[in-house]
Amino acid sequence: MRLLNRTKVMQIQWHYERSRLITTVLSGFEAGLSNTITLFAPRRMGKTEFVLYDLIPAAGEKGYKTLYVSFWENPDDPVSSLIGAVDRAISGSSWLKRRKAPESRSIREVKVGGGVNPAGVVSGQAAVSFNDAAVPDSQSLSNLRSKFTRLLAIHPRVLLCLDEVQHLATKESFEPLVYFLRTLIDEHRERLFVVYTGSSRDGLRQLFSRRKAPLFRSTSQIDLPDLDAGFVQHILSAFQQATGRSLDLAGAMRAFVALNRVPYDFRALIETMILSGETDILAATDRYREVQIEESDYLSTWKSLKSVDRAVLVWLSREREGGLYQEGAKQFVADYVGMELADVSVHTIQNAVKRLRGEHICQVDQGVWDFEDSHFKTWVAENKDAD
Repeated sequence: MRLLNRTKVMQIQWHYERSRLITTVLSGFEAGLSNTITLFAPRRMGKTEFVLYDLIPAAGEKGYKTLYVSFWENPDDPVSSLIGAVDRAISGSSWLKRRKAPESRSIREVKVGGGVNPAGVVSGQAAVSFNDAAVPDSQSLSNLRSKFTRLLAIHPRVLLCLDEVQHLATKESFEPLVYFLRTLIDEHRERLFVVYTGSSRDGLRQLFSRRKAPLFRSTSQIDLPDLDAGFVQHILSAFQQATGRSLDLAGAMRAFVALNRVPYDFRALIETMILSGETDILAATDRYREVQIEESDYLSTWKSLKSVDRAVLVWLSREREGGLYQEGAKQFVADYVGMELADVSVHTIQNAVKRLRGEHICQVDQGVWDFEDSHFKTWVAENKDAD
């Protein structure tokens, strides 16, 4: 009986398929609108899980040969990561086949430097490396080109998924590889299809706006849609199968919203409830957020910032009317810091933005800024000492 119960638990489907997004991506390729798509989502929103568990299997069924490369797996040598992926594809190996094989790796091993909680969500973060980056030279790029040529001779359609592609903007030495990829994709636009994913808007913007080696000119850009009640209901159903206990959907939706609709955090919350045996999801959410804030050490981060920088963050966190450089924002900064309005110039705010950009805020659109970490945004907005 114990074995049967364990088998039953193993068969529970925690993964939530984004069928509409699969259709959006693949129909764009099928219609010939573009051979490249850029998919953005902050960390822990599930973009890698979508690529590996939704897009790649669906593309494989439509006849695409699929390759997956994460530039965080080998951050100092992205060319080797690409060569390894192409070699596996040529030999007949693939992420899809390894997933389906009985001896395939657990979903926990999807990303180097990352992992998955027992509820099945992929996470990952950049590996820290102290080695010198391998400079893409003509020999290594020539080798990579010959391997792609061989692959494209074998397979009529190839889908190349490049995860955390903004990493290629972190070193000037990666620029020859960026130029190589642009040329390769242009040359084989009828047969080579590419999905770029990234978790940093600023990083993507820097990579894609380079004049010498722009990675794309006409790619379709998609923000990963927020998950809705369908996702929450799916996880509650899996929770009930695993535990025999039920959770209220309305309360679960409030918990999901309180966690900024981050699927990683919601499933981590459900994991804690499975282990603890509790069913009060709102109380569990409050405790989860307290632990999260403590572990993130937002208070230390806050104290390390200049007062002008804090003022800018508070302004952005409350989503007030008007741009950062308009009179309303300048007056708010002046009041917050204790300065005269005349002393708060556009240059003052620009310097604060420059200090905050990349690590704390990113440019969403021209003149529009938002937080890189939605939980930090919530903390700043709620912090009693913020004003």
